[in-house]
Amino acid sequence: MYNETTGLVKTTVLKEYVLVKFSCKCGNIIYDQSDFQSFKAYIVPEQDEEDLLRECSRGEENALDAFYNYSQAIYQCDKCARLILDVGDSFISFKPESKSYPTNLLRSVEGEKWKRQLRGRWTGKKGEVWWGFGVEDEGFIDTFSSKDEVEEMYFKVFKRLKSQNILRDSFLSIENTIVHTWPEE
Repeated sequence: MYNETTGLVKTTVLKEYVLVKFSCKCGNIIYDQSDFQSFKAYIVPEQDEEDLLRECSRGEENALDAFYNYSQAIYQCDKCARLILDVGDSFISFKPESKSYPTNLLRSVEGEKWKRQLRGRWTGKKGEVWWGFGVEDEGFIDTFSSKDEVEEMYFKVFKRLKSQNILRDSFLSIENTIVHTWPEE
């Protein structure tokens, strides 16, 4: 939906997932269609902090619902550094006073030491390996023409990320069968 006041566009809902795609006022398109985005964060009003913590302490089942009930998504445009607050049915944007404002304000406090995921997949006809996102050590390769190439790249990246202690978790799927996971379950 287009909001004439803010100039922002938002599209949503694919089954149980909410997918967001919108245009910043500078014209940059921002896609929120995955997890672990370095340009997205959540803010919790200080007035709600204790209530959120109390509900989260009641158990894991309640924690995620409580978190989303008490927080609002905020994005940062990687072109103009605007901060864009999602207020439900529209957005509010805030433009920095300086053009030299950093465009990575919402990334993890761990910076480049942020633990990332690694995924590998071979479907019988093509393969892909991806890791990171929002950090310098990120990658997406989808030009593999054999299962062996996918496995070789996956394990090469796996060993490197694990040795640097920046691997959150990983899995390798070969023709819809998980053949490697880390950490092991």
